[in-house]
Amino acid sequence: MQNPTSSPNSQPQRAKRPGGGHSRGHQRQPGQVPSSAHLVLIRGLPGSGKSTLAKEFVEEGYVHFEADMFFMKDGVYCYDASLVRDAHNWCKAQTRAALARGQRVVVANTFTRLHEMAHYYEMCPRVRVFEATGKWPNLHGVPAERIEEMAARWEPSPGAHVVAATEEEQ
Repeated sequence: MQNPTSSPNSQPQRAKRPGGGHSRGHQRQPGQVPSSAHLVLIRGLPGSGKSTLAKEFVEEGYVHFEADMFFMKDGVYCYDASLVRDAHNWCKAQTRAALARGQRVVVANTFTRLHEMAHYYEMCPRVRVFEATGKWPNLHGVPAERIEEMAARWEPSPGAHVVAATEEEQ
């Protein structure tokens, strides 16, 4: 949070130690997260098991965000294509805030292209990526043609952990 008396372009001031010099011990640089913060990104097409896998991380103490949560109103999914950008910005903001608090976070979005994960990589130095590859009916009624379009632009993520949810997990 910015000091209300400083300008947006002013540099943060480091605390001075008694006797001069700057204290580096317990202060984090801007944008740096506590060492307890970890980020898991789950990518996959609609119906691949992303949300199911995210629930497993929640059981381990992670907080869970995905852009689809933005469209939930009183427990009902109310998708509006004109708000997709807002949904992703909301997801990024929630993730950034949780990481700044030192929480472990799991984000489940389609992330069909690798650059779509770039903002998340900038938020935390400890990131693991999982690819959900299950083939289940998707929860939000995404048409098959739209899923095929997503599949056509899919970029593989080298080093990602590939996970296919089993029927019992769905």
